[in-house]
Amino acid sequence: MASAFADVINVSRTGVLVETSHQHQLGDEWPLILELSKIPIRVVARVARCETLAVRRGARPIYLLGMTFVNLSPEAQSLLDRVCRAPHAPVTRRHVSISLTRRCPECRSHAVMKEGRHRYVCSDCDHHFSGMRIGVIRVAR
Repeated sequence: MASAFADVINVSRTGVLVETSHQHQLGDEWPLILELSKIPIRVVARVARCETLAVRRGARPIYLLGMTFVNLSPEAQSLLDRVCRAPHAPVTRRHVSISLTRRCPECRSHAVMKEGRHRYVCSDCDHHFSGMRIGVIRVAR
């Protein structure tokens, strides 16, 4: 990973989960620069897990690396403590519902009324959503 970029998936006080296009051996240690604030921090991390996330035809495999921090400086530990304690905005997850019949993607009820083109409302939970039919499959979000 020397001079390589990786996407940070998750960070904790003790380690980091990254997505990268490079496979690494368990126990390998790597210097990392984490840009978690205005001031990047330099740490050393040991590979604790390496698994293949995806392999696309004609493309390089994608790996998930679970790495534990090694001998953190007090400054790095302090910054990680602050970052990991900071309140985060709630994540709103929008899922897609796929079914053979018209259903509410929120409560899965069949009590759905059409409001307009591709617009529906569930009379059970009052959820407003978009939907469409592709062949015999109905997709709602």
